[in-house]
Amino acid sequence: MTTKLEPLDIVSLAMECESLDDLTPVLEQAATSQDPWVINAGILAIGHAARRFKSFPLGMKQALWSRVHDFPDHASNLRGTCLTAQDDIDHFKAKGI
Repeated sequence: MTTKLEPLDIVSLAMECESLDDLTPVLEQAATSQDPWVINAGILAIGHAARRFKSFPLGMKQALWSRVHDFPDHASNLRGTCLTAQDDIDHFKAKGI
């Protein structure tokens, strides 16, 4: 049984997990969500991973970023979140793995 992902749970996990391996399955599930707030939380989690681990799951970044266009009513906010997460990636010189 799949539990419903909540945005706050995704961000909390990104801030508390011990490794990217703990975060990746949640991001995989988030990337298939039809909830723009779950996509937003997944994007934020990529930024948190970049800060904490100096790396991030590149495939999940690409999958989540590509979903922005699926939500035209939220695209502006989602693009802003992508830019913020990308700033974290750049600032912390995080590597996509």
